Amino acid sequence: MMLRSVTLILAVLMALSVLSTNNLTPAQKASIATRFASEVKYNYAGYGQFSQDYDSICRAELQSLAETPNDEDFGRRLLLLAHRLKDGHTSVSWNADVSVAPFLTKRIGDSVFVSEVFSDEYRGKGVARGTEILQIDGMPVIEYGEKNVAPYIPSSTPQWSAFYPFSSINLTKGERGLPLTITFKNRKGKEFTLTDHRDSPWSIINPDMSMKFDVLQGNIGLLKIPSFRASCFDAQAFTDLFEKQILPTEALIIDIRDNNGGNSQIADFIMQFIAHDSIPQGAWTQPEYKASFASWGQKWHTDTVESQSLIPFHKQYPDLPEYDKPIILLVNSGTFSAAENFAVLFRNAGRGKIVGVPTGGSTGNPIMIDLGWGYYGVICTRHEKLADGTEFIGAGIQPDVIEEETESFFFGKDNVIEAALKELRK
Repeated sequence: MMLRSVTLILAVLMALSVLSTNNLTPAQKASIATRFASEVKYNYAGYGQFSQDYDSICRAELQSLAETPNDEDFGRRLLLLAHRLKDGHTSVSWNADVSVAPFLTKRIGDSVFVSEVFSDEYRGKGVARGTEILQIDGMPVIEYGEKNVAPYIPSSTPQWSAFYPFSSINLTKGERGLPLTITFKNRKGKEFTLTDHRDSPWSIINPDMSMKFDVLQGNIGLLKIPSFRASCFDAQAFTDLFEKQILPTEALIIDIRDNNGGNSQIADFIMQFIAHDSIPQGAWTQPEYKASFASWGQKWHTDTVESQSLIPFHKQYPDLPEYDKPIILLVNSGTFSAAENFAVLFRNAGRGKIVGVPTGGSTGNPIMIDLGWGYYGVICTRHEKLADGTEFIGAGIQPDVIEEETESFFFGKDNVIEAALKELRK
């Protein structure tokens, strides 16, 4: 099995922090910026498709980058330069003391809600799952996120830019100790305001991101996969789950909404349990530079690599039964990177319908490069397509059935799962 590590390395560690220092010299700033631009030229899988001359852009902005008044402004400007490439796996990062408020958020429509709370203090003050966030620092929450968060998060698609900055920990990320004023509204409509200094203790340090399995009415299995990170996955435990609990079900719903990636080898492993036949995989491309060819005036080449089909386990191991029941896959705009690879395999296999909204539209085996002085570049090195040649990078996987999440997600009645159940009953 070929390892396709597409662990999501969103280089936004520093995107919302404040650097009060001015340690970098103009020459060092210029070196960091030009090194990143050079590495993009040689490593970025989408370089040939980029509509503008990135070298020219970098040259035009180099002087102003070098003359930024402090490290904070330089970092922000460098992020904006990197994000001109519009790739969800291409950005820059650096080290700093950042922190977040002890809760997660999720955007639904034009509203933002608390999705998880990790502080007894916050619970005692009325913050709970489903509490709506109205304002941050006096600004409407959507306006705040679009202005202060979204530009500093790498993105390949409008749906990722509209969703991810308002999800997970992104809205409250910033310099440790720097106050943030948040206005909430509870389910009864009461508004209240809290000031967080990004130093509140967390009652849960490492939220549980392991798989969850349940059996719904009608003997329909529901498999939720929050992450494809290796630390969240146990191959033997999944094998046991498949044999003892999934095989006896009459149908299966697989939920990879809000799963922003990990290692695609895990996606391959799971798909090999549920596929009927060999799964075709599209060829992928990578940039290829040959010095001699360049001396003859030839441009960069694109190296095309054919992918082998994945063979289902029931064809490899006759003792393992085939799961031949209907399957529905749930996705949303937070389905990203290795999770998107899983959706690609699912569609390539023709295994069932996909329900939800278009996925985040980015994957590609990122490489991390030391730019010097504590700065790092993260660059997408691989361009992938569906087996039939359809582009999904920059577009997302398009569902067979469009179903947008509603507030019911937080209160025990998930309308997207209901839509999947409706499809299974047809």
